[in-house]
Amino acid sequence: MVQKENVLLLLTVFGVVCGTVLGVVMRDSENPMSRKHLAYLRFPGDVFVQMLKMLILPLILSSIITSLSSVDSGTAGKLGVISLAFYFTTTMSAVILGIILVVLIQPGTWVVTDIEAALGETKKTPPCISNAVDTVLDLVKSLFPENLVEATFRSEKVCMKFLNGSVLVDPEIVMKMSVAERAIFEEVPEKVRSDSLNILGLVMFSVALGITIGWIGEEGRALRAFFRSLEACSMKLIGLVIWVSPIGITFLIAAQIVGMKDPGKELQRLLGYMITVLLGLFIHGFIILPLIMVVLARKNPIKYVYGMAQALLTALATSSSSATLPLSIKCCEENNGIDPRVTRFVLPLGATINMDGTALYEAVAAIYIAQCVGLNLSLGQIILVSLTATLASIGAAGIPQAGIVTMIMVLIAIGLPSNLFILIYPIDFFLDRIRTTVNVHGDSIGAAVVARLCEKYLQEGAVEIEVKQPEGYQVLSQTASPDPSKKLTVAVNNHHDANSHML
Repeated sequence: MVQKENVLLLLTVFGVVCGTVLGVVMRDSENPMSRKHLAYLRFPGDVFVQMLKMLILPLILSSIITSLSSVDSGTAGKLGVISLAFYFTTTMSAVILGIILVVLIQPGTWVVTDIEAALGETKKTPPCISNAVDTVLDLVKSLFPENLVEATFRSEKVCMKFLNGSVLVDPEIVMKMSVAERAIFEEVPEKVRSDSLNILGLVMFSVALGITIGWIGEEGRALRAFFRSLEACSMKLIGLVIWVSPIGITFLIAAQIVGMKDPGKELQRLLGYMITVLLGLFIHGFIILPLIMVVLARKNPIKYVYGMAQALLTALATSSSSATLPLSIKCCEENNGIDPRVTRFVLPLGATINMDGTALYEAVAAIYIAQCVGLNLSLGQIILVSLTATLASIGAAGIPQAGIVTMIMVLIAIGLPSNLFILIYPIDFFLDRIRTTVNVHGDSIGAAVVARLCEKYLQEGAVEIEVKQPEGYQVLSQTASPDPSKKLTVAVNNHHDANSHML
């Protein structure tokens, strides 16, 4: 008998194939589809993405709080330290790999790029002008939102305005200037608010509240039970929503293919760049990350990736690590048997700060653009690219094509005009999907590694809490499902069972 999970996986693959075929069949280069009709074609996919995003907020709050309230504060601290160390290490390795490849392959010298023609291909919209220091400060401020309710629908960042005396300089003009040329103007920081989740602030609040609930003991039991119930309901809703994914993925891919302007021309100009990025993502995703899993997590990477297939395909279709987060948690727990206390802390954190694919892409893109305009970067500038790309990827929101915004910061860091990002913009939609898939892949492997390294601490933390609360307890096995109907209630004298993990 075919399992339900396998049926869903087959339907998702079928959706990818159908979307590709439908896009190719409906595409007409002579009579391109209007934006209005493209929106109609994409509508089922947009609904699917919105359904996933709808569940992000309750999932982040409930999963992190439940996970950390179920372990002692010492264990929670170890989870955080190991997770951050893993994410920083893999992100830096991805950046270094990308820099090595783009310096060796030199894709920017393969063909002569007509800069003026390329800059006229896309409508230029002034992005936020920022630098590495501002990004770090924004990250720190984002950790502590002044209004928690506002953080659920609005985020804030600092952008620079440039004044010539008392006259505001047009951002379009500033973008074309080098850092030295901008020095003649007065830089004035300006707060810019956007309608999006401040995920980093919500994660920080959830971590603090979860640790506090576990710390106060008996007084926090009611709050812990509430968030555990909210988490179970959220996961049940996710289980229903994912059955819409094959339909949503079909129309998302079809609309993207139909909307392409001239894929042949852009492919010829950007072939070397595509090869470099894809080669880097392939090496990182199929060699470096699986090697880390074998060494540190002692798991079969092929079997593990198969268990994550549903989440990876969704990341490929939606190009959003945040929208894929619910499926990532479900696949890690149900298919790969990762401790829920780990997945529901590590994965939301990873969706916020761990962007291996994005970091590699930003490093390659910045150096590629420098090669296109004939700028030979010094060793110091290359090191600056590596550090800035790492910081920029951490600041990248888990939304489609957010990497373009943060890559502008890398261009500014090495003294290139910000609007040169348009050189790679025509194929960013495709590479965005690939690097998002690598991001999600890296998050899931991080969960497996942290679970393995913290296995001893998690068992100790579970015993401590169960002794404090001896009245009937809920445990999850290594292959547990977040579905409450699959949980088992055991007596107190069974709490030493080495094959179970307490939630």
